[in-house]
Amino acid sequence: MTSLKLGFKFALSGLIFSGLIETIDARVIDKIIAVVDSGVVLASDVETHLQDLKTRAEARGNTIDINANLREQVLERLILEQAQIEIAKRQGLEIDDARLNESLLQAAKSRETDILGLKNIIESEGKSFKAFREQIRRGLLIDAIRDREVRRRIRISKSELERFLKTTGGQISTAPELLLSQIVVGLPNIPSSEAINQAEKKALQIRDALLKGAPFAQMAIRYSDAPEARQGGQLGWRSTLELNPIFAKPLLEATKNTLIGPVRSPGGFHLIAVRDRRGDQAVVITEYKARHILIKPDTIRSPARAKEIATNVLREIEGGSDFAALARRFSNDPLSAAKGGDLGWVRADQLVPGFANVMTNLPLNKISDVSHSRFGFHLIEVLETRELDISEEQMKNRARRILIERKFSQELETWLRQVRADAFVELKP
Repeated sequence: MTSLKLGFKFALSGLIFSGLIETIDARVIDKIIAVVDSGVVLASDVETHLQDLKTRAEARGNTIDINANLREQVLERLILEQAQIEIAKRQGLEIDDARLNESLLQAAKSRETDILGLKNIIESEGKSFKAFREQIRRGLLIDAIRDREVRRRIRISKSELERFLKTTGGQISTAPELLLSQIVVGLPNIPSSEAINQAEKKALQIRDALLKGAPFAQMAIRYSDAPEARQGGQLGWRSTLELNPIFAKPLLEATKNTLIGPVRSPGGFHLIAVRDRRGDQAVVITEYKARHILIKPDTIRSPARAKEIATNVLREIEGGSDFAALARRFSNDPLSAAKGGDLGWVRADQLVPGFANVMTNLPLNKISDVSHSRFGFHLIEVLETRELDISEEQMKNRARRILIERKFSQELETWLRQVRADAFVELKP
């Protein structure tokens, strides 16, 4: 701890000194203040995060004291983030531009604009859109490595799931799920009567603005004190079991596009938007008893040649040849080929889209034209269909997700402590 504090004193003096030079020479001097494995944390990273905290506080009408203790907390957070980035890099994880752009589009929609509009907004705030993009990419990478490392530590046994479903909580988990967003007007740990009244008044003003048509996402970004404020207040799909019991009763009968609140909790006043609802009715799907012949391209067989072979096989079937015999002879799917191409009973969501789209639109006992998926070229036949009620399966899946989410936070804290302990960190004066 002594070395960490000493490092912060050096870092702080370095930042002050660099500020003096900037004033005199009109130059910006950056420096490394921490080495984390093969990565680094720069003084500018700390300053950017501090400025972001200050801006967000001011947007909510609050002030923030940028002191040595806050700088130390921000540096420690950046060190921990960089340690996670280093793990992701070692495992070969990357966030491609397509996924990044999808997240940028979601951020743009939360501000009711497109990506170009988002760029203009960011730059109007005096920020670099390129740096903003990389910040989003960094956050996605951290989320990805956390999800991979933490979730694989969590095990839900069949007996644990069955015990949970017998409990009251497990029974509640079969209730409908709600797609929620929230705005929270926060309260201090020991609020005065005046603070409570002011917070409630502010929450009511926000509610009135929402009822008059103010965009929820923009209001959340501007006013909410909750962690998800920057995502427009989005909480995702939740069952009442996942929420504080304070909210369970008003949400139990809430319908789609309903605004609930303000609801008081120890943390503040909550305005909750119910954006959608699911799980009220039985879930029935169609299963298909299907068979296929797969012709795969490879290093020797070009895609054009593979398609030609599939076309020739189709002609043989149309000429009266036996499908099963041709599957055993030509199909490159060894498991189904051994059974004459038989896939058994399958669902559309278990198959790749190119295959599923053809299968679900085929009349019974009709051979498809040559179709393409990422595996190669297919000839498909549907022999039977049946309807299957998977409500119980869906219920168990939902219960399993709840148990995983319950364990996730605890496992995440344990994993983060391990990441910090295992990381090589050198503070620079």
